[in-house]
Amino acid sequence: MRASFTWLPVGCFAAILMLMFVPRDCRAVDSGVYGRAAWRGVLVPGVVVRAYRDGKSGYLTDEVAHSEPTATDGTYRLPLDPGRYTFVARGYKSGGDGRPSSGDFYCYYSGSPVVVPKEGWVPVGFNLVKYTPEVRKKADRASIQGTITFRGEPLEKLYLYLYKDSSGGFRGPGIATLPVGSGGRFRASVTPGEYFIIARKRARGGMYGPVEIGDYFNYYPGNPVEVGEGESVGLSIETVTRISQLEEGGSAIPTVEGRILDGDGSPVENVRVFAYPPGKVRGRPMFFSDPSGPDGRFVLPVPEAGAYSLAARQRFGGPAASGEYHGLYEEGAPVEVGISGPGEEITLKVEKGP
Repeated sequence: MRASFTWLPVGCFAAILMLMFVPRDCRAVDSGVYGRAAWRGVLVPGVVVRAYRDGKSGYLTDEVAHSEPTATDGTYRLPLDPGRYTFVARGYKSGGDGRPSSGDFYCYYSGSPVVVPKEGWVPVGFNLVKYTPEVRKKADRASIQGTITFRGEPLEKLYLYLYKDSSGGFRGPGIATLPVGSGGRFRASVTPGEYFIIARKRARGGMYGPVEIGDYFNYYPGNPVEVGEGESVGLSIETVTRISQLEEGGSAIPTVEGRILDGDGSPVENVRVFAYPPGKVRGRPMFFSDPSGPDGRFVLPVPEAGAYSLAARQRFGGPAASGEYHGLYEEGAPVEVGISGPGEEITLKVEKGP
């Protein structure tokens, strides 16, 4: 029996050859990471997510791949081969790499290293901070000092970790572990050199363990920090919490939004809104907003859906001071917060303390 042949057009044959010899990195990959990037509850576009091989020595020098800039809703997808990765998100105004400038967005993913499976996509969300440059002064001896905050307010009862290099993935005690006390202030005398600085407050308490949802964390964007002989380096370190909503495919961070008005119906600025357990408007709030704007508007990110009582005031802690704006929404009646996105607009009335 004579064999028969089917002749392919030259174009089809060339296409087959091209597919056979496509480099592996250019073929479709059905694994990787995805998620959102946000700053203080606001989704941020234009942020690039970068992946590095975990376990490599040096300061994030072995970049494997990077994403397209995040979309207007803060989302991204980054295809990756299976493996262990460390992730960093950067939103630099210059559009470049290297060290950040004042006000640039940054996040070292606290859940690193992340294991990307052979097939499947892993959620990785980024809660960004804005970089504040170091303040350098001459001193009798080399030192690192500064304050640690969460959304503009001092954060206390946490630890600051100093590392000399990044080869260990910043796990374990490093060369020094400093307790941070009143007012979020810290100070450490050091020998001249470079240091990687990480701040952390575990929701479960203690000094060590994997970073979990609800922990406060900051990998200082200016790492490594160089300290010269006879130099004091001042740092302003803004912490964030690891939020599950940034790592879910279909939901934005739940919020309570609205306006703060006085008795005459005029907007009041520089007032924060605080969320408490239902009917318990006292003690430490669960969540709080940034100060209201000139139009009285506020946005209160609430990472956990549920019912909350809301209060407004200008200061943290203690009774309302004379002349301080304060108020209680609907006499403390609970407000239901959904599982995603902005909730119903509310108006919160305030008055000045006696």
